[in-house]
Amino acid sequence: MTTTSTSTAARCCRIYEAMGDVEEPPSAGSVELRHVMCRNLVCARPDLDIEAVIALMVDNHLGCIPVIDDQRRPIGVITKFDVVEQVHAFMRSEANGSPLPIDLAARTAEEVMMPLALTLHEAASVADAAMMMTEEDLHHVLVVSTTGILLGVVSSKDIVTWVAHRHDKQQIALNARGEQPTHPA
Repeated sequence: MTTTSTSTAARCCRIYEAMGDVEEPPSAGSVELRHVMCRNLVCARPDLDIEAVIALMVDNHLGCIPVIDDQRRPIGVITKFDVVEQVHAFMRSEANGSPLPIDLAARTAEEVMMPLALTLHEAASVADAAMMMTEEDLHHVLVVSTTGILLGVVSSKDIVTWVAHRHDKQQIALNARGEQPTHPA
């Protein structure tokens, strides 16, 4: 509802106009991951060399790359942190003179990935993903179909973006009802 003030010398009139029904935005427990996940994926096969994986991450501005099998099922994930850990271990071993068994550039995705793919079904909620990220200390959750095929990735940034948009919708709904937001003390 919006208000318009019209004043004359004799009287002041406030006119109320209907804005239609303004719905409350959905909660995190009711929004499925399929609505917030990224579907445009860059994935790696286990035998891809780490240099190529790093190039994919840098060129595509990615925080993680799922590693998939021949059926597109996730078998692991490589994050920016995994790469930084590998570089750190390499630099530390070189600095103290101890040789690495394999040159860092010669490693494969399978050797660097976290060999566990933590997944949620596409019908799981935003709240489920946030809970998994919190409990498992993750920034990315792989989203799969009922047959385990990789469909997308939800990042912590995707969830924060969803929360921000939901907040905007709440503000619009409050304003339409003429209410002020309440802030916890």
